[in-house]
Amino acid sequence: MKCLILAAMTIASLPAAAAGTIEGYWQDTGRRILYARDAPPGYAYGNWTQVEQDQTYPAAKEIRRSGSGLEVVDLNFDDDNYEVRTVKSSDESVVFVREVKWTGCAMHHQCRLDGVGMFCALESFCPQAGKPVVEWRGEERYARRASCERQGRVQAQGFPVSCR
Repeated sequence: MKCLILAAMTIASLPAAAAGTIEGYWQDTGRRILYARDAPPGYAYGNWTQVEQDQTYPAAKEIRRSGSGLEVVDLNFDDDNYEVRTVKSSDESVVFVREVKWTGCAMHHQCRLDGVGMFCALESFCPQAGKPVVEWRGEERYARRASCERQGRVQAQGFPVSCR
């Protein structure tokens, strides 16, 4: 009975957008690399790395409703140097691309709700001889947060972000 009451209180405390949609704030909890073009010989692929939740630069995203569906704000990256565009979205998933304006390299994200979290498959492409070449593939897991916000000005690692 206590578990039921605790579960009901937890669900009730989530933001309204959390109820069955991908909308909201997200912070990464785990990452793994599946392919890296320039990886050293013998590199071990596929192991999940847990991410410290009190880090200064978490991978943090806000997914919010816009006029044509959902839009993603990749909180670590500034609009002057990066463009984020949504390719496809639904209440349970979003596909978006974050492109570096000065290099043309782009990180493609396919994210979906996965239980109480979000799972994203990522592929990084950079132009080489006029064609996109896969540089990196990986996966990330995210936990829903009540809020995430940029802290101060953009730095070499991006915007410091605080999530709660």
